[in-house]
Order: sequence, then structure tokens, then C-alpha cells
Amino acid sequence: MFVSFSEILLSHLYVLSSLISNLLGVQRLEENYCRNPDNDGKGPWCYTTDPATRFDYCNIPECEVECMHCSGENYHGVVATTVSGLECQRWDSQQPHSHGYLPENFPEKDLKMNYCRNPDGEPRPWCFTTSPTKRWEFCNIPRCIPAPGRQCLSGRGEDYRGTISVTESGNTCQRWSSQFPHRHARTPENYPCK
Repeated sequence: MFVSFSEILLSHLYVLSSLISNLLGVQRLEENYCRNPDNDGKGPWCYTTDPATRFDYCNIPECEVECMHCSGENYHGVVATTVSGLECQRWDSQQPHSHGYLPENFPEKDLKMNYCRNPDGEPRPWCFTTSPTKRWEFCNIPRCIPAPGRQCLSGRGEDYRGTISVTESGNTCQRWSSQFPHRHARTPENYPCK
């Protein structure tokens, strides 16, 4: 059997592009890991190994719990002290400082307890303080170290690259390359970058 130089070159380029994609964290329908290949609004999902349940969504932990990206507008952690060490005032309290950032007025901002948040686009998360002489102050939230592909949920999870392979209801995910028990077209070959 004769193999042309161009066939050899193409096979080497394919292997090289696969290695580069893996290093850069390009999304792949790998193993049986939860993914969001169709940008579903409910987030990452998978076909299940349960013949009675074709697919189900996955419970992926939210990003920005331990650290923040950019200005921390999506930070959902539990830091409750300011950069100078002052305790944060509860968001649902008007003492010692009255304010308009009440949790019921901004449910999408996750104004829980007295945790540092960034509900208004400041450079980083902040809070009102419990000190009568200091109205508010920034919090010291560490920045997340960028990694190729997220290990947590951000937005719809289209860039999630973690290894969770069990759905919210406890079903094991079916391998993306498998057609059993559920036949589908979302295979790694059909969606090489998803």
C-alpha cells in the first residue's frame, strides 16, 4: 500500500492540532463529561445511560466563589471583611448606613448576608461597613488564575471543561462517542470544537 507524502502530512497536522487544542482548552465532547455543545440556556448537560432519560442537566458549581475574574461582578464568595479589616454590614440592614442596595431590589446581584459584592460595576467587590465612620470600602478578593477551560460554571457553561459526569438527578452520563442507549448526532467527530 502506497501512502502519499500529503496523507502523512495531513495525519501529522491532525495530531498536532489535537495536541494544541487540548493545551489551549478547546472544548471537546470528551468521555462522558457534562458539556454545553448547543449553548443551551440551562447550561451543561449530557445524554444519560438511563434508557428512560434521554438527557439531563448537570449540577456544575458556579465560578468565582474563591476568587474573582475582572471586576468581580460575578463573585459569589463569602468574604465579609474589607481591605482594612472592617466587618461588612448586612445588605438587608440599614444600620449603621442606609442604602438602596437591598437584596429584594437586586435579586440577580446575590446580595446575601454581609458578603462582599460588586452590584454597581466598581473596580472590585465592596461592602458597606459596620463602622459608623466608614460608609463603604473595597474587599480583598484574590484574582482567579486563568486556566485553559473552566472547571466551574460561568454563564451558560459553554466553556466548561471539568470532569463532572453525573446529572442533577444522579444519572451517569453516556459517552459522547456512544450511541447507546440514546442515538444522537452530537458526536466528537460532528462537533470537534464543542
